[in-house]
Amino acid sequence: MKRKILSLCVLTVLLSGCVGILPSGVGEEPSPTATPVPPTATPTAVPTYTPTPTAIPPTNTPTATAVPPTNTPTATATPRPLPPTPTPTPALQGSFVFQVASGGDLYRVKADGSGLTRLTDGLDPSWSADGTQIAFSRWTTPWGIYTMNGDGSNERLVFSSDVARSPVWSPDGSQIAFYFETEGLTAPWRECIEGYGCIVIVPPMPQQEWHIGVVDVADGYFRQPYCDRFSFSPSWSPDGKWIVYDGGDSGATPSELHGLSMTTVEGPNNSVLTHNVHDHFPAWSPDGTRIAFMHWQHDHWEIYIMNADGSGRWPLTSSSALLERRPNNVSPAWSPDGEQIAFLSDRGGDWEFYVMNADGSNQRKILGGVTDRLTITYRGVGERVISWAR
Repeated sequence: MKRKILSLCVLTVLLSGCVGILPSGVGEEPSPTATPVPPTATPTAVPTYTPTPTAIPPTNTPTATAVPPTNTPTATATPRPLPPTPTPTPALQGSFVFQVASGGDLYRVKADGSGLTRLTDGLDPSWSADGTQIAFSRWTTPWGIYTMNGDGSNERLVFSSDVARSPVWSPDGSQIAFYFETEGLTAPWRECIEGYGCIVIVPPMPQQEWHIGVVDVADGYFRQPYCDRFSFSPSWSPDGKWIVYDGGDSGATPSELHGLSMTTVEGPNNSVLTHNVHDHFPAWSPDGTRIAFMHWQHDHWEIYIMNADGSGRWPLTSSSALLERRPNNVSPAWSPDGEQIAFLSDRGGDWEFYVMNADGSNQRKILGGVTDRLTITYRGVGERVISWAR
């Protein structure tokens, strides 16, 4: 009973308190009540476990041993190959004798261009093999073939002729070969009929011819080797047995035209060397193996070379066919050692002296100081302009 009375009293008190705290706006829509958020639990501190370091026995560190230094090569850039150093051209040796024009002054000069000396007047000068004597021709009185010392002294007439040209010494210096004008006869014209024989239609007629002559220097004894009816510009073989010359009409019927021929001083040993009518002015090499010569190539002169038997002909000088005017190269003259050839050329406009190796290489101008002072003239009639001696 007491328990029921106590419960009622508690309920009465609670109801009285609730009515007393109601707001004045009773009957209005109540505001939403905030949803209670549960309290966040405060994390409990967890103790951190720190391991106790364990002592580790020391490692035996090896003692450093001194190592000798290695020679490390220094990097070097590979050098570019240098162009080959040109071999200097050796100075020419010996002396030249030359003419300024046919019948003009004759000069001597050292091969290096020094010592220019006027000797005399004449044409086609030629050194003796030993370089002590000069042979030349003169077409003014007293005309003929002359010799003189290398300094121009002691001129001596050895063969008298008003039309002798191009003297050249034999290797031993005892003889001089040249060519000269003489009178000959034309070949007769014959007509042969089988069963009736041959009759002469046109008899031989006098004509002017050019023959090879040889004179002994000591006593003037003169001989005429067997040669063509038109023979020019002789040159001796180094052994003195043969003479090569610029041939022509052999006199045969019908006429045989050819280029260079060979003969001996004695006996009928004439033979044709080349069959090209444009081959002229042969010059035998000192060793006897080759012959240089001039060749008329269409409209200008070139210098060729061949073996002494006529084989292996080859041009030593040449020029482009596209040139408006192709230069001329003429009058080859061997050096005493046979290694080089001097010649005359108008490739620079004027006639000047040049030299080249015997194979045609290393062509270059020489005696520039001489041709600056003297004017050289070439007429294109096979004149010998220059000769070379030791």
